[in-house]
Amino acid sequence: MQGTEPGGSITVESIDFSVLDQLWSEYGHAWKWHNPFITPAWLKAWWNVYGGNSKLLLTLVARDGKPIGIAPLMVDDCTARIIGSADLCDTGDVIIAPHEEKPFFAALLGFLESLQISRLVLEPVRPDSTTHAVARAAFRSAAWSSTTTPLNRSLEMVLPDSWQGYLAGLGSKQRHEVRRKLRRLNERGDIVLREVGTAEETEKAMMQFIDLFQKSRKDKASFMNETRELFFRRLADELFTAGMLRLQEVSINGVTAAMVFCIEHANMLYLYNNGYNPKFKELSIGLMSKVLSIKAAIEANLATYDFLGGTERYKYQLGGREVVLYSCVFERLS
Repeated sequence: MQGTEPGGSITVESIDFSVLDQLWSEYGHAWKWHNPFITPAWLKAWWNVYGGNSKLLLTLVARDGKPIGIAPLMVDDCTARIIGSADLCDTGDVIIAPHEEKPFFAALLGFLESLQISRLVLEPVRPDSTTHAVARAAFRSAAWSSTTTPLNRSLEMVLPDSWQGYLAGLGSKQRHEVRRKLRRLNERGDIVLREVGTAEETEKAMMQFIDLFQKSRKDKASFMNETRELFFRRLADELFTAGMLRLQEVSINGVTAAMVFCIEHANMLYLYNNGYNPKFKELSIGLMSKVLSIKAAIEANLATYDFLGGTERYKYQLGGREVVLYSCVFERLS
């Protein structure tokens, strides 16, 4: 599809994952591509496991041959939505070059209209997302309108420059609890948080992670079915290749007590999931593994620790602050 804008000729086309990889390599740092759930590593892992029932519509918008944005979409009937699923993907978005949001959305919606797609659902998106800004401004063209609706909440925290600074930022009661539980943990013996470092280690560690995940709680055991296990394994492989995987093992006297599955991207650490050995439950090892993960993120000089979606109590206790996530829906006017 091709059109004309005051600044040049706009084209829209469907691409494949190999082209997306090339765009990521060229524009991953220049564009606002700060969401790990829309990186090629994540999208490929999810699509390869779950994409069979939808039509892939990776959409590239360009001006005079130069890319200005990407919409990683899948289509069911007359609705296009971000590649992913609510049970596995915490946020989503489109990727747009700076100051190109208006021509991008105009071209994208025109392209969808030409394909007889009448609804574009982008969710969950962050409040600092360009998508949210466009939709909240009540985007309206001759054929489309938009709405934004609060969907759920996520928690994150800005990291201080030191561990003592982190502790000082907690409430007095929680600071006391973290110190007390860390002291009790260290009294048990040699406590080590180690990051899995090689592809061979990753494969073995993922087997251990899935085992601990299933042993942690009954609901986690039910969640980790055969298909999700395949997804987690593929995701770990893709993230490792992209340099984004931070799979952390917490051991006590050489015995693995917990594992924390994190993603590092754009100077942020994302807590995706964790599992622990119930034998160490009395040490609050599930919570303490996250505390040690936060400490490691501070020592790595990362800017933000993202607890991701959900409002579990521990996220507030460890310093998380709420971020409202939105559903942004663009609908074709009748």
